[in-house]
Amino acid sequence: MTTHHPVDPSERVPAPAIPFEPAQLRPRHDGWTAEKQIRFIEILSATKCVDEACRRVGMSDTSAYELRSRPCGHDFARAWDLALEFKLDRVEQAVLDRAIHGVPRPIFYKGEQVGEYRHFDERLSMFLLRSRRPWRYGRQAEDAAPPGPADDEKRRWQLLSILCDIAKNAPRDLGNEVDDWKGRGCVDQPDQPDQPDQPE
Repeated sequence: MTTHHPVDPSERVPAPAIPFEPAQLRPRHDGWTAEKQIRFIEILSATKCVDEACRRVGMSDTSAYELRSRPCGHDFARAWDLALEFKLDRVEQAVLDRAIHGVPRPIFYKGEQVGEYRHFDERLSMFLLRSRRPWRYGRQAEDAAPPGPADDEKRRWQLLSILCDIAKNAPRDLGNEVDDWKGRGCVDQPDQPDQPDQPE
């Protein structure tokens, strides 16, 4: 039977910004304490860099991945994933802003800054286009052969077939007389009824 001892208020761990239950490990001064786990997640959510978060809590990235993969580290792994996604929409918006408006770059003359210009990263723009509109700028669009004359002719006949179907089925009271389409290959000539014999 497990005995729960009261926790000294001075030893309480502050609530993390991303709620999770730190992994319960054997106490070690150089191990992943609850405070280090929480601090790691906070830094990771701000920097999106595992190496940086590990460096700032004084732990190796190898030990971080090991803790993440352990059964007791399930909640830690979930918080890790949430930290990488946290406010990522703001990062995406910042990237879009750089692609559209560029970034300022200084202009120096004789060691002094005399102005600036805006630099546009074409590789960044193409990356955004490929990821957001892959049907037009992705690899599938590159591999697809451009339409040729045969494709244009095929589309023209498909369109003509559709128009012929409309002409056959359109009511006469809309001004679409069948006689207007005779001889164009769209409307079959109606069979003429048998005429009665005329008396001699």
